[in-house]
Parts: sequence; C-alpha cells; structure tokens
Amino acid sequence: MSEDGQEKIPPPIQRQMAAAPDGTMHLLLHVKETGPAQRAAIVSAGYEVRHQTSIVPCYAVSGPGRGLQALTKEAWLVKVEEDGAVETM
Repeated sequence: MSEDGQEKIPPPIQRQMAAAPDGTMHLLLHVKETGPAQRAAIVSAGYEVRHQTSIVPCYAVSGPGRGLQALTKEAWLVKVEEDGAVETM
C-alpha cells in the first residue's frame, strides 16, 4: 500500500477531484469500522455525512473533492466509490 493512500481512490474519482477540487462530490467511504472518531475526521475534512451503515461499514458523504486527500491517509479508510442512484429491474 502506498503512503499517500491514492490506491483507495479509483482513477475516475481522482480525475474528477483534479478537474474540480472545490466541486461537490457524492461518495461512499468504505471503512474498517464506523464510529465517532471516523465521523469526526470525515466532518473535519469538509464532508457532510448523509448516511452511515454498520453491517457493511460505510459512510455516504457529500463535500469538496479536496477533502478526500486527508482521508486517504487514514488507516480505517478501505476504499472510496462514487455514490449514485441504484436502479432495480
């Protein structure tokens, strides 16, 4: 694993962050566990926590792309995904 944590962010999200670092992103942050320390770090990075799950530890967040850089260094952050609408058949 690299020191800067960039492998946790898929290339399309990295490109979106680079193109518009102040633009609002809607993301899913997959974590090792949810808790007050993780939530505080997410809020401190400039994100609004829209939803939290504990069965599959994850936070649905919205905020500026630039805030993600600080979070990638956190050991508890496993991976980042873009949050979007889910369609069923």
